[in-house]
Order: sequence, then structure tokens, then C-alpha cells
Amino acid sequence: MRTAVLRQVARIEIEECAVPRPGDGEALVEMRAVGLCGSDLAAFRGGHPFRAPPVVLGHEGAGRVVRAAAGGSVPAGTRVAVLPLVSCRRCGRCEQGLAHLCAHRRLPGAGLPGLLSRYVAVPEHALVPLADDLPYARGALVEPTAVAWHTVRAAGVRHGTRLAVLGAGAVGHLTAAVARLHGAGELLVSDVREQALRLVARTTGCRTVNARTGTVAGAGRTDAFDAVVVASGHPGCLDEALALCRPRGTVVVLPMFAGPVRSGLNPLVLKEVRIKGSSLYGPGDFRAAADAVGRRELDVRPLTEGEPAPLAAAQSAFEALDQGSDVLKFFLDPAR
Repeated sequence: MRTAVLRQVARIEIEECAVPRPGDGEALVEMRAVGLCGSDLAAFRGGHPFRAPPVVLGHEGAGRVVRAAAGGSVPAGTRVAVLPLVSCRRCGRCEQGLAHLCAHRRLPGAGLPGLLSRYVAVPEHALVPLADDLPYARGALVEPTAVAWHTVRAAGVRHGTRLAVLGAGAVGHLTAAVARLHGAGELLVSDVREQALRLVARTTGCRTVNARTGTVAGAGRTDAFDAVVVASGHPGCLDEALALCRPRGTVVVLPMFAGPVRSGLNPLVLKEVRIKGSSLYGPGDFRAAADAVGRRELDVRPLTEGEPAPLAAAQSAFEALDQGSDVLKFFLDPAR
């Protein structure tokens, strides 16, 4: 089979390798859509904390079971989204329902193979069945939707919550959409890309602010929001989030940053703002996201225009991302 290997920084090679042999409790899945995200781009640039060349990237994926796990319940032919986080299921954190923080967790590039291969062997408990008529690209969006789902829960969004999202990339877009599904009231999204802002406004009905021409706080929105989600790696976002958040509100920090972030913390003290991190998602978040996408309660179609590109396009897709393409989401089909 073919696989896309990051052989060195900024260089992906398409290589031939053996089809993996599933172990006990594993199914063989043919990958049909894999989304590229910011952490993949960080690895491509050589700045990811644990994904370093040589490595197979890709962790947002959907495909088709071609060989069921022995004695399993997910038959061959089933369309599935792949939950790319395998915990030990035995430690104290797992027992507390914090599988995503498991000290022994395995992730693509850190104990698990990346999904940019035609076939991958996946533990059956990490397969989430999808409807037969759901396009594979939408199935691949279950993973970033799960990130957004976990973030919205961390922010405490419920009916009427006033929420600001700083960053309208794919995860910021999905965070706004999931928040709307959870009943958020006033919803504002900022970014520097007009196309991304137009897209999220059309999808969620939110208000938008272009951060290149002005700040949300500068537009008279100081202290306006119950929760603020930082979905951009720009180092100035934390200052703006603290300015926007109401007293005793919540700031949720979602991305990893390229380096140390300096911020004025007086608003944190004076307003007693809580700052929380949001890391990945739990299995419950993933299945809830899959259900919302599968039932079309969450419309992810605006992020899936066109068919996934062939695996051979991996290098050009990453180069386009690296150069700041206006396309929010690139998908590759490893079976093509």
C-alpha cells in the first residue's frame, strides 16, 4: 500500500509499505478522507512537540472497515470515523473519565500510526460507525468537531451564554457552530481573514470582527462575554480574551503556541477570571460529535467543498497550508 511519510521538515514522500496486520481486537480500515490540521502543519514546519520526521501524519479520518476485528461488532463494509486517541483504560485518570489525559495515551505520531496511509489497523473500540450516506470528508470532520465539543463544554456554554471565539479557522468555526447548537446567545467571532469570517457568519449567524483592522475590545465589547475561547495561536489573543471576559467569566485556551506567551495578568486578578485549557476530547465528546454530524444537526458542509484530493497531493496541500491558503480545510483520500 501507499503511505505519505514526512521524511524531513517540509518534505513528504509517498512510499510503498506492507499492509498492516491487525492485532487482537483490531480491525483493518481503508482510509478514504483525512483532514489536515494545524498540528499537522506544525509537524511539517518542524515545530511539533512530539511529531518529528520520519512520521506519518494525519489524525482526522474516516474510512471503511475492510476486515472486522475477530469476534467484533463492527462488520466489514461499515463506514467509520476513527477516534485517534487510545488510552490505557486502566489508570486513575481513565477511571475518572479523563481518558484524554491518560498518562499512557497513544496518538498518531506518538505510539499510533498516522492516518495518511491507505490502510490502518485500529482498535475496534476506537471506531465510531457512520451512516452509509454520509460523505467520508464529513466523517473526517468528526474529530475536529469533538475538539470543539470538548471546548464548548469547558467554557460552560448553555442557553443564553454570551460567547466570543478568537480565531475562525476550522476548529474556531466548529466551536462557534457547536456553541450555537448548545444554545449560546450572543456569539461573536474574530479573525484576520475576511473569507473565514463570512463563512462562519453564514453558518452560525454570529457577529464578526476583523482583527486586522480593529480589536473586539476596541469596538466597545470590553467585559461583554461570559466566556471567551482562544482558538488562535496569535500571542496577543490572551490579552484580548482577558479584556473581553466579564468578571468571574471563563477564558478557554485551545491551541498550542509556537513559543512562550507574554500577557498582562492584571485583568485576571481584578476580574477574578478563570483560565482553563482544553485538550483533545473524551470518547463521549467524540461520539456526541459523530451523532451531531451524522444526524445533520451540525452542518459541516461549508468545510467540505469538493472531493478529497489523492494522496499524491500531500506535499502540495501542506505547502498551500504553509503559505496561508484561504481554504479552511484540506482533505486527502489515501485510497486514491
